[in-house]
Amino acid sequence: MRAFFEERWFPRPLLWLVLALPFLLLSTGQTIIPLAPWIAPLLLLRFTRQQPAARGYGLVAAVTTGIISVSWADMVPFGGMSFYAFVAAQGCLIALPYLIDRLIALRLSALPATLVFPAAVVVAEYAASFGPFGTWGSAAYTQQNLALLQLTSVTGIWGITFLLHWTASVGNSIWEDGLASPSVRWATGLWGGLLAATLLLGGARLAWTDPADTVPVATVVGHHDTASFWRLRQEAENRAAVRDSARAVQRDYLRRARQAAQAGARLVSWPETAVPVPREDTAAFLNRARALAADHDVYLAMAVNEFPRPDADRPLQNKVVWVGPDGRRRTEGLKTHLVPGEPGQDGSGTLPLVSASTGTWSSAVCFDLDFPPLIQQAGQNGVDLLVAPSNDWAAIAERHAHMARVRAIENGMSLLRPASNGVTLATGPLGQTRARTNHFTTQDHVQMAHLPMEGPSTIYAAVGDVVAWGAGLGLLLLAGGAYARSWSPVRAAPARSNAT
Repeated sequence: MRAFFEERWFPRPLLWLVLALPFLLLSTGQTIIPLAPWIAPLLLLRFTRQQPAARGYGLVAAVTTGIISVSWADMVPFGGMSFYAFVAAQGCLIALPYLIDRLIALRLSALPATLVFPAAVVVAEYAASFGPFGTWGSAAYTQQNLALLQLTSVTGIWGITFLLHWTASVGNSIWEDGLASPSVRWATGLWGGLLAATLLLGGARLAWTDPADTVPVATVVGHHDTASFWRLRQEAENRAAVRDSARAVQRDYLRRARQAAQAGARLVSWPETAVPVPREDTAAFLNRARALAADHDVYLAMAVNEFPRPDADRPLQNKVVWVGPDGRRRTEGLKTHLVPGEPGQDGSGTLPLVSASTGTWSSAVCFDLDFPPLIQQAGQNGVDLLVAPSNDWAAIAERHAHMARVRAIENGMSLLRPASNGVTLATGPLGQTRARTNHFTTQDHVQMAHLPMEGPSTIYAAVGDVVAWGAGLGLLLLAGGAYARSWSPVRAAPARSNAT
């Protein structure tokens, strides 16, 4: 065994790659330990710094692809070759910052060198956020510490991603050169100061932000199997059977919404896809909802799947319809970002706004909350409460609810997230949980919560993804500086391969 671990049989750099495997596995997927994403990049960076660039990139890409194929197996909503193509693309993308660091950082002095890797990770994540899956997979979502997450109110998720990976880069510099190097001490001091300031200021924000007046809200989550209804729609011999089944669901949700209003709720909502409405029955359904709202002085934010007749050349509409306590239909908002393969009409990309007596309210649907620029509209418009009807599945339930909570912190607003097949969540504008229910343990319920009527304005809502753009600009400047110095001797990687 000892002979195996000698350098001749088991090169030491490979040991760092092997040690990274369990931490990688616990950094993504359904089971995450928040400390693991701080450790895995350090070990991988240590490995790639001691490898030829192409070989290091290829091995890290292969390892991350293998890890994702296991940890994301039940989280990705498609299978077969599409799944393997997806995880391979993700693995290559995750490995790319290690290649960029290997090509650039060794040409720079210690402090600038530590900035290459975190800037590259931010740029890679930000570029991926424009794809069909938004910010899914961002390292920032692995963190649960509320004091740390307050940073998103300033930088968005990009600040968390940068800080997490700067930790790995600074740690590697200490590993390589030790704290005897003045430049390493500078880098370590700046990193430590930023981390300490983030945690202290985040903790102070949580402790010193006075809770505002609250408004009672409710979510209605039912036992209906949405998939069963849509199978009935496809298999039923006539439209009348489909309409009868849809009316039964509508009656049940309106009945329990009435119970919530009678219990004191000022706003009632329910999950995405929970209530199917044939288009020819839309007017009748809205009339019943308007009467309920007027009778009980309540706002309804109703997630509705309005579907056409089979012979109609019109798409399904997945939307939230708002009805006020005066019985008037206020506005509606279609789901903007459809999950790849999801049928329906996509929205305009503009969030609906409702001026209520207790503040400004808005809504977005499920997958929409994975796209920060869309939800940033809420922060820019001073929205105090975002209603986010959702429909998940077991493998993503916890992660998806947490991602929605981060959107609330970014924009300084309360969140009401009714979810079928997932986690129903009500949080304040700083992310504190006010109510929480798991669909898989409590399938039929009315959940009450009291949410702050007003949230603090945030820097992120005003400036958006400026940190991500800054990371991109900084990476270009670092690359330019590195190759402007190419006439000088480059610190060769083999010279560092003996460091422990």
